[in-house]
Amino acid sequence: MSVSFRRAMRSGLAILFGTFLALVVAELLLRVVYHPPTVTSGWVCSSSVPPQEQNQMGFRGHPIEYGDSTLVLVLVGDSQVEATHLAWDWMPECRLQSYLAGLLGRDVRVVSVAAQGYGQDQQLLALEYYFRSFGADMVVLWETPANDLWNNTFPTHWPADGWAKPTFWLEGGRLAGPSEQMGDRLPVPRCRLLALLRSAFARPSRDRDWEARLPRPYSPDTAWEGPVRLDWQQRWDTDLGLMRDENLATEKSHLAIYLTPRSPRMQYSIDLTHKLLERIDSLAAVNGASLVLFATAGPPDPTGDVDEATYSLNGRFYHVSRDQYQRNVEDYNSGFTFFQIPITVEDWKMGPLNSHLNEHATDQVMQDLAGLLAPALAGGSARPGGAFLKD
Repeated sequence: MSVSFRRAMRSGLAILFGTFLALVVAELLLRVVYHPPTVTSGWVCSSSVPPQEQNQMGFRGHPIEYGDSTLVLVLVGDSQVEATHLAWDWMPECRLQSYLAGLLGRDVRVVSVAAQGYGQDQQLLALEYYFRSFGADMVVLWETPANDLWNNTFPTHWPADGWAKPTFWLEGGRLAGPSEQMGDRLPVPRCRLLALLRSAFARPSRDRDWEARLPRPYSPDTAWEGPVRLDWQQRWDTDLGLMRDENLATEKSHLAIYLTPRSPRMQYSIDLTHKLLERIDSLAAVNGASLVLFATAGPPDPTGDVDEATYSLNGRFYHVSRDQYQRNVEDYNSGFTFFQIPITVEDWKMGPLNSHLNEHATDQVMQDLAGLLAPALAGGSARPGGAFLKD
């Protein structure tokens, strides 16, 4: 072995040792000064809800208190039920409770189990938690069809790679999951140096990784000879109503439910949502409660009116249909007690770009819902065993 080779070997080893030592020092230093952010899966209520407006489960709502003879309904849903845009005493739970008490002439309690961005996956997990400590005679689930399908399909909240949440999936047509439980902390690399490098240069995409298991999404046309509407392009150009967050390429969009013909991914979302509703129905039945589903009918999607038309957007052509929307809703609700309640008040939403129901529309929908529920509840008795107050 030549002298020059030995020198080269010593130099190489010294460089490797120095590099290793530097990495060890960097890791030890990072363990002192750098703490990777903790990401928790799921959420209970919007950050704007003060503690005094939360029930015992942490959802926005009045305290969960009832007696042995009280008729108890659990109102499940998303931001329409959480209703941070409405006064506390004008929440849907209050209006429905008032109308049912008047119609039935007995003590009624309506409990909210809902939060912004909830699909049926988080609603199912929240109901499991509810039934550990409380009882109910009926579970009433307020659907938001333009949200629910992609809420259930993707593992994060709006928009792409939003807040992580527990997610179910289909395996051989059967419901599997969830990916984790509500409140679980998502794993981070044990090596702080690796965690820092990944955060800086290779941020993982929970949505993209999950999408690899999903069927193919809607494929828009690249050419179209017929008439087109330019509304979507105009909204995109100004990002009106956060139009650029409407990810039509993945169908994580409020507009996806209108796309026709139905894509394989939309069919998957419909099948997944139906299975989640079956699980919710079984959970309610095991706990002595019936299940009723409802959605409002009539108002447009959150980004504006959707007509029977072809829309042009960034060189692609999207065919949309309200009939397709209706077929999608009917298919995933097939076999359940499901109502569509028309909104009959003229000025129904909070603002031009806020499609949440205002207090007048909320009152009207809850009054009509009470009229639909009252016949089924009139002969019902409170669940046995009395109250289920949480410690």
